[in-house]
Amino acid sequence: MSEATADLRRHPRSKVSWPVTVETGGQSFERHTVNLSPIGAKVHLEARLPVGTPATLRFRPPHGRPLEVDAIVWRSDSDGPAFFFVGVGGENMTLPR
Repeated sequence: MSEATADLRRHPRSKVSWPVTVETGGQSFERHTVNLSPIGAKVHLEARLPVGTPATLRFRPPHGRPLEVDAIVWRSDSDGPAFFFVGVGGENMTLPR
């Protein structure tokens, strides 16, 4: 997807590399985000997680308080899963640029 196409998304992504803990199925992974939006995040993760897998994500942004959200695997790509946040009012979330 080109940068121009990405800008047309309803919820644009911010390319940020924040530390994140992914907890799912009794496992815990310490990784970094690829990008972040008000409704989801993509994470560098070697493990292939099936679409629909529930997870808890704990973000540690460089500025501000840690953030914990429940999520599901929305898409599983070769470079890591894309998570969709569950129960988060993303419309009011402000992301770094």
